[in-house]
Amino acid sequence: MKELTAILSLKQPEELIRQLAGSGYSFAMWRMPNETESHFIISLSETRQETDLQLANSKTGFLINAYDANHPIAPYFIEADIVIKNQEISINPNISDSQIDAFKEGIRKTGQSKPLPKSEIADTNDFEAMVQNAISEIKQGSFEKVVLSRFRDEPLPENFSPWLFFESISKTYINAFCSLCFIPDKGMWIGASPELLLSDTKDAFKTVSLAGTKRLESGQKLSEIAWTQKEIEEQALVSRYIINCFKKIRLREFHEHGPKTIQAGNLAHLKTEFVVDYSEVMFENLADQMLELLHPTSAVCGMPIETAKPWIAATEKYDREFYSGFLGPVNFEAKTQLFVNLRCMKVFDGSIRFYAGAGLTEDSDPQKEFEETEMKMDVLKSILIKSDSL
Repeated sequence: MKELTAILSLKQPEELIRQLAGSGYSFAMWRMPNETESHFIISLSETRQETDLQLANSKTGFLINAYDANHPIAPYFIEADIVIKNQEISINPNISDSQIDAFKEGIRKTGQSKPLPKSEIADTNDFEAMVQNAISEIKQGSFEKVVLSRFRDEPLPENFSPWLFFESISKTYINAFCSLCFIPDKGMWIGASPELLLSDTKDAFKTVSLAGTKRLESGQKLSEIAWTQKEIEEQALVSRYIINCFKKIRLREFHEHGPKTIQAGNLAHLKTEFVVDYSEVMFENLADQMLELLHPTSAVCGMPIETAKPWIAATEKYDREFYSGFLGPVNFEAKTQLFVNLRCMKVFDGSIRFYAGAGLTEDSDPQKEFEETEMKMDVLKSILIKSDSL
């Protein structure tokens, strides 16, 4: 243990990330909203999908769940065998000597292998035409709301550093959940999500509805944002979805706060917070039950999900993978905090893929919805451009 701690203490984060990915070890790094400290965990065992995960009884770690994995959810779980925080290194005493020896040998390698795949598909869909089709379906009564997404590939800068990029988004988007994670065969994902899916502690359960997007102009105050009827309705539908989830498990004792305008980088959104105080109501396994009901929320899929989700799959014609899924630390420092995987990108060998979506109602305008996806993708692209020019 001491030898491994000594080896890790000499590693710079950039070098460690490269060697971990090159030798096929899963890891995750994150920084919570409005905090300055980052957490780094490494798993020494194979990362697999968990179909019977129970949050309250889970080991400490980090999970990431694909958009398509629901009923039941099937997250990939990265166990916290090694935890690095504030340059302090802690190692799970239950890991075996053979695991430690294999890990020491793995990180001594220079990562000659290429762990990142090539991008093999292109975003060739006419997004505005898809939006127009969605509006027609909504007017015909197929669903109340639907969320369509798209992606855009950009060249990977030659000097791209995942660690420095993570540091940059963490400093730029203080209010967001910033993360960097890698799983062999699933690739490297980096993001700055503004949307909490759920938080569960010994004191309270919390979830939020977040919808509506406006660009914040320089010097503009949140109180000056004027929301349209379309955006207000979109946010109300997401809130109604959450309330219906509570009704399904017969939970009526919750507090609703909002909607209010909040900032996420240079964008503004409408947000409503829902809180269940455990001092007022005891509800066993509330987080697990709500997680199954919430994902995918109407903020990334639609209402009703039974008709919206298959229509999205047939229309988008690409695999969202972890985009619009959820991710976050589980039972870490007595908290489980999961976020919707928005404002994210996947790193390929030679390119980066940005993702964005737009919530559509019958009042949507195809051109404006396309512009909204451009704004969202530019959240991370702006940092990429800055880091490439340094």
